[in-house]
Amino acid sequence: MNKLAPVFLGLALVTTMVGAGEIKVASVNIDQVLLHYQAAEKKLSYLKSGHERYLKSRNAKQKKINQLAIEIKAIYAKLRNKAMPKSERNHHLEEQRDLIGQYETLAREIELSDTEQLAITKRKITLATQDILETCHRAISTYAAEHGYQWVMETSGSSSSQLSPLIYARKTVDITGDILAVLNEGSSP
Repeated sequence: MNKLAPVFLGLALVTTMVGAGEIKVASVNIDQVLLHYQAAEKKLSYLKSGHERYLKSRNAKQKKINQLAIEIKAIYAKLRNKAMPKSERNHHLEEQRDLIGQYETLAREIELSDTEQLAITKRKITLATQDILETCHRAISTYAAEHGYQWVMETSGSSSSQLSPLIYARKTVDITGDILAVLNEGSSP
């Protein structure tokens, strides 16, 4: 389909509707809505707090790894700087191997949990964003229908095509503040 086909279709609709009466066009800056929509902020704060809890758990494991590294270095220093009986040396070597095994196991656990946490966080953010955008879309659609708007244009300019869907409008009314009022009804700041 030709890229300009939707534009021509839209212009044909405007031409048809001009004869029927006034065309009401409004704009909404979805970036501003997302920035000030209180429920969205709460959802994203919840996700952030979950990530912070994960980091606390990860930091505890990292402290254990750091402690193991210190113990491994201490045993290495004992083995390098001291003549000792073979049985004592073997004991230190066995202790060092055990600590290295613990270190490697813990390092793998952290690497795997970091990868898993990243995937989980991305999935949660994607789902939360979709939910927030669907809620915004429903609020905008309802508001536009109740107030007699034929078109409401998203004007942040961050559409997937990197072009604003606002091609031409002689006069638009920005209803971003009204949409935020509707979305934030009953919410406390």
